[in-house]
Amino acid sequence: MSEATRPKYDNLPGIDTAPDIYETPELAEDVSTVQASTVVSEDDDAALDRQRFHTDQARSRFQPSRVDAQGVDFSDNIAAQRRSYRTSTRDRRRRGEILGHDSEDENEAFIEKLARVKREAMELQREYNQGLATGNKLKTEEMDPLQVIESISNEVDSIYAARRGGVRGPEAQLDRTVQKFKDYKPFEPSPLITRAIAKAPPLPGTQIQKGQLDHVLSQAADFDKRITELENSLGLNGNTMPDISPESTFPVFTQLKSFEQTLSILGEASANNLEGSIQHIKKLAAEAEQLKATREDTARTNATSHDDDEAAYPDREAKINALYGTLPAIDKLSPILPIMLERLRTLRLVHTSAWEADEVLDELELRQSKQENEIMNWQKQLEIMEKRMKQATDVMHGNMKTIGTDVKNFEERVEKLLSESRAQ
Repeated sequence: MSEATRPKYDNLPGIDTAPDIYETPELAEDVSTVQASTVVSEDDDAALDRQRFHTDQARSRFQPSRVDAQGVDFSDNIAAQRRSYRTSTRDRRRRGEILGHDSEDENEAFIEKLARVKREAMELQREYNQGLATGNKLKTEEMDPLQVIESISNEVDSIYAARRGGVRGPEAQLDRTVQKFKDYKPFEPSPLITRAIAKAPPLPGTQIQKGQLDHVLSQAADFDKRITELENSLGLNGNTMPDISPESTFPVFTQLKSFEQTLSILGEASANNLEGSIQHIKKLAAEAEQLKATREDTARTNATSHDDDEAAYPDREAKINALYGTLPAIDKLSPILPIMLERLRTLRLVHTSAWEADEVLDELELRQSKQENEIMNWQKQLEIMEKRMKQATDVMHGNMKTIGTDVKNFEERVEKLLSESRAQ
């Protein structure tokens, strides 16, 4: 063998380089390798594990859990009370159940105690029924176990019912529902509507409305008095202006418009226009005198024509004289004409607004009367509905009592039959 192929540890002292030899001894007939046992199994499948696999327990080991260590003392104090902590999974926390066993020193909630007692009573009743089915009848000296279980269940049910508002039967629920609706307080007036009514303007015919109306009428009378004085100052009357005569049939708006146009013409008149008007009036007066002279000359020749001129010219002369007499008064009253025009426009606006407000009030009164009729109809229908509901409630109570009595009789008969069958 070459130097490169020699073992690595060949030169180390104390190493046995001889090959390993394994030998198996011969099997003797009187030697047995089977373990000695006092139990002789006659079944070939006795070694199989027949225990059922609980999937819920296996799954619970891998579920997320929550540890409640509130009030737990992990110190080494000798006087400390050893209180265990509680572990709950997410699935069972929804149902309010706790995994594991709590310590005896821990304060258990009242509802949890009730749930535990009720669950244990149901388990006892299930075990008792299973024992009766298999023929294993338990005998006690004091009381039958079934009666004990029923009494405990009844007590737990009564505590549950008291905690949850009373008896859980249909009659009790109906009584509580009816009483709940009877205890409702009647509807109170809405605060928004109350404030709106308090801030609303007074109705027509009230004392406040009469006082306001008297004030408005006094102002209107004062304004009418001022207009009358202005007309007298201008020399206007029923003859010169038929629109303002007491027997005038023109409406108020037409009179106001005509009066406004007349005052605007007078207000727009300047000194030059007044002088021109005076010259024109003088010219008309000269023509009138000339016509008078001509009339006297032709009076003898044509009596009919003389009568016609006599009827026409005096009227024209009176109008010219009246117009000529109003010029000085117009000059004196020219500064107050713009104010009068503004007040006349305001008066016309007031009349228009009053007319529109009157129409709106009429429409509101009509709507209010319709709403009152609808409210009265609703009130009548509600009264009828309340009477019918009361009658239906009474009938339902009677039906419930009748059905409850029949059910109780049926339960008594069934219980009697069951007791007879057990006795046999």
